Amino acid sequence: LFQDLLDVSKADDGRLSNYPEVVDVVEFVGSVVEDFKLKAEEKGLVLKYIPDPSGASMGQKTVAPMYFANVDNDHLREIVSNLIENAIKYTHEGEVTVDVVGDGEHVSVSVKDSGIGIPAEDIFHLFQKFYRIDNTDTREIGGTGLGLYLCRRLAEVMGGRIDVTSEFKKGSVFTLTIDKIERGEAAKLKDQQA
Repeated sequence: LFQDLLDVSKADDGRLSNYPEVVDVVEFVGSVVEDFKLKAEEKGLVLKYIPDPSGASMGQKTVAPMYFANVDNDHLREIVSNLIENAIKYTHEGEVTVDVVGDGEHVSVSVKDSGIGIPAEDIFHLFQKFYRIDNTDTREIGGTGLGLYLCRRLAEVMGGRIDVTSEFKKGSVFTLTIDKIERGEAAKLKDQQA
C-alpha cells in the first residue's frame, strides 16, 4: 500500500520516471507469466500463455512471434503483473489466458479470465483512483483501488493505453497496447542503449 501511494503521488504530480529500453515483448511477458504459475495452480486455475515458445501449454514446440517495443521495462512488468494478479484474484475457477499479438504499428498484451466479470455501470470508473467495485462478489477480495489507476498512468507514460471488455459473471479481458518497433530499429536502439 505504501509503495502504491508513493507511485500514485508521483503519477499525480508528473514525477513518474520513464527509461525506455528495447524489449522482446513475447519473451518478456512470458517471464512475467512464469512468476504467476504457482499462484494460479494453488488456486486450482489454469494459466495459459498463448505464444509460449517452449510449447509447454500446447504440448508441442512452436515458433513464437517477435514483437519489439522501446518502453520502460519496469513499467511494463508492473502493468502485466498487476493485470495477471487481478485476473487470478477475481477468478474462482477456470482459467486465465495471456496473449501477445501485433500489427504494423502496435503490440497488445491481453489478459483474459473466466472470473466474476465487471458490471457495465462500473467499467467507466475502473481506472479511477481508489475505485473499487462494491458487490457481494468483491467484498471478500482485498485491494486498495490503486492498481488499475497506476496501470493506466504507467501505460500513458509509455505512450500506450489499457482497455477492458467484460461481462458480469462471465469474465474480463484487459488489454495493454503499446507502440511496436521494427527489428532493424530495435537492433539500432539496442546498440545505442548499450
